[in-house]
Amino acid sequence: MDLTHDNWKKVEENLNSFFGTLSERCQSILSLSYNYLPQYLRACFLYIGGFPEDREINVSKLIRLWIAEKFVKARSNKRLEVVAEEYLQELTDRSLILTGEQRANGRMKTCKIHDLLRQLCLSEAHTENVVHVMNGNVFEAIDDQRRMIHLSEVEEMHDYCMQHNSGIIRTFISMQNDFPERICSIVSEFKLLKVLDVLSVWYDFSSVIPELVHLRYVAARIKKAFSLAKLRNLQTIILQRNIGVNRLTELEHLLDIWRMSELRHVDIDLPLYISNPVEAEQPLCLLNNFQTLYLRNSPFVVEIIRRTPNLKKLKILDRSKLPDFLDSLSILQDLETLHIKEQENIDPMIISRDISLPNLKKLKLFRTRIPWEVVNLLANLPNLEVLNGNGAFVGTDWKVDEDVVFHKLKYLRLYVCFDLERWELAAGSDNFPMLEQLKLYVLPKLEEIPESIGEIMTLKSIQIIDCSSGVNTSARKIQQEQESLGNYELQFEIVLVC
Repeated sequence: MDLTHDNWKKVEENLNSFFGTLSERCQSILSLSYNYLPQYLRACFLYIGGFPEDREINVSKLIRLWIAEKFVKARSNKRLEVVAEEYLQELTDRSLILTGEQRANGRMKTCKIHDLLRQLCLSEAHTENVVHVMNGNVFEAIDDQRRMIHLSEVEEMHDYCMQHNSGIIRTFISMQNDFPERICSIVSEFKLLKVLDVLSVWYDFSSVIPELVHLRYVAARIKKAFSLAKLRNLQTIILQRNIGVNRLTELEHLLDIWRMSELRHVDIDLPLYISNPVEAEQPLCLLNNFQTLYLRNSPFVVEIIRRTPNLKKLKILDRSKLPDFLDSLSILQDLETLHIKEQENIDPMIISRDISLPNLKKLKLFRTRIPWEVVNLLANLPNLEVLNGNGAFVGTDWKVDEDVVFHKLKYLRLYVCFDLERWELAAGSDNFPMLEQLKLYVLPKLEEIPESIGEIMTLKSIQIIDCSSGVNTSARKIQQEQESLGNYELQFEIVLVC
């Protein structure tokens, strides 16, 4: 063949034709996987295609969206969140969804989807009217689309198209912050909206949200206080401060959630705060579905806890001394995750020897200043798997007595313990018989890691960042000893920070 320009052009065309056909064949093969999906998984799978490519998807957020969209159906006596996790696992087992980042307890934190499978999702989702992805600077005519996810930057929005479809739109999700300011007035036209996620949009939606009375899911930025009295169908409430709202703003408005019987997840910020259920108007609903609650600077922690006994996850964030709420935690017999964060150094948090949280699996503490001898009481939590402390513990000596056994602890992270000098394990590896990950960050005075740590049969990794030279030396010694015994599976990471 002559190496002329025309001949090379023909080669290029042939290659393009070949690869185009190959792509079509791939899509055809992948579509078989979709066609064999059970009906209850199809909408969940197609919905994932609406998220940006090459970006990991937060599993907790995805599950809340699935539930709000009514994709998740009750299964025996399981919570909808548990059923949704089973859905996700089924999709993973079929290799339709990829596992991303994992949580400390090994559960999936993020997931992602392969580009080819995402293309299949977008094609099928449009055909089956599950979700419409807007990926450009012009809104297309989408008269029959009920769910819209916007991914890319917008230079111009055609009000006619939006208003023309306002009566049918049930879901509006934005993944970008580059919107014209009139997005708020446009969204206000979606009177039948059930899912609104515009948390990435830095505009004030305070005046819009109260009028969208059909909402099940709302995530948005706000500047002013407002009432949700009309929104009785809400399942998820995520309201964050917008730019310009001072973190030290006084609490301005009580948010009454006590008649929202469908509520499952609440995360609100200033100027809103949850009202005292004791003072709320009667009658109150039984919030049997309430799963996750974030309390920021709330003066009614004890009262709220007593009114939400079915919580699975509780996060308490405060910048002042907390009320004595720990005793009230015993009512939360189903609680699995507890996160307590202080904004200032305060008196040590008091933990009772009789602490009773039988299902608690994850405990995250920030600036709680708990003495090391009191930390040992946490071993009384029978199902504790994750203990994560950031400036949480005080004292020079942590002596773990022989009868102190963290039976199920898999993950231990000690971060910023400036005064810890000595760490002793009286029972050796038996104090932490199930430990898998040990993470030590910024322990400048700790003399060494207990040598018996290396003898824990389940241990998979030790990570050390910005600790004393003694800690680094003892870690290398443990590594050498384990390798001399033929244990090359134990991973070590030592990072020196100048």
